[in-house]
Order: sequence, then C-alpha cells, then structure tokens
Amino acid sequence: MEKEGQPEVPRAEMAGEKKRLDAVVLAEALLDYALKPAGPELEREFSPHYLDELLFFKMFTVDYVLGLKSVNNPLFASVRQHYNGEIEKGCMGSSRLRIFYETAVARFATYSEACNANTLAPKECKGERIVFWELGKAFSCLASDADPWVPSALEVTLHANIFLRECKRLSDFLEQCDIAQTV
Repeated sequence: MEKEGQPEVPRAEMAGEKKRLDAVVLAEALLDYALKPAGPELEREFSPHYLDELLFFKMFTVDYVLGLKSVNNPLFASVRQHYNGEIEKGCMGSSRLRIFYETAVARFATYSEACNANTLAPKECKGERIVFWELGKAFSCLASDADPWVPSALEVTLHANIFLRECKRLSDFLEQCDIAQTV
C-alpha cells in the first residue's frame, strides 16, 4: 500500500528483491512523482504560491537524491540526466512552460547554493549542528506569502526537516531499484 507522497513500491521489493528498471522509465516515474507535491489536504490548507514553491522544492529534492546516489552508482547519473532532460523537454512546448522551466532552473541553483552554504558554514544551536538550515531558510523565504518574509526559526526547521524526510523516503525507494543500462 502506498503511503501519501511516497512512490509506490511493488510487493516483490518488500521481500528484499530489487526491481529492475530502465533509467528512462525510472526518471519519468520520478518526475511524475515530483510533479504531485501535495495531496488534497495540503491544497486546501496552503496558498497556490506556497504549493508552486513546494513543487520546485520537490523537483529539486529528487534531483538532489539522484545526485547523491550517482556518487556510488553511475547508473543513477543516467537516471538524473534523463530526469532533468524530461523536465526540459516537457517545458519547451509553450512560452508559459519555458518560464516554468527557467524558474525551476533558478530554484535548483538557489537550493543547491543553500545546501552548499550549510556545509561551508554550518549553523549551530545549543552546540547542535542544524542540518540544511540555509535550505529551509531559502524555501521559507521563497514560499512565503508575506512580503517581506518574516524569519521564523520554527518554519525554517520545519522545511529543512521536510527536505530530509523526503530525501530519506526517496533514498529508501531507490535502494530497491536495480537500474538497467540503456543501450
């Protein structure tokens, strides 16, 4: 049974068997997953602006996890390449979608920079390292309906934790995949 927001994992994989998937098929499935960032519950609770930013955040998260996975398994680099290619290909049809693509690229750059800032100058609170603080801060600022954004440590922490939880969920899912080499 699929948990909300989690890719569906076939039963055979639950028993420890890896599912063999073509890189293109997996990339398309991951993009489809990323393009549905919120269920009806969140859609009722949050503004369209917040949900749009959540979409870019989730798209970035998939790309980020694929990048991490590709360090140990070069076949995930192929999945990542196809994933980003699908985003670009899907956005070249109309000027409205090209603007979406340009925004997605800008968000990927912003979120990547925020992830790197965390490793270069980590934040601490009471001697504990706050993981992905800058990423949570970047998302909170971009997703805020308030202008100007009023910083909130609770909100920043919540968004950093959403990112970490999503990374873990995707990583666990991808561990159950055996990528077939595309010819």
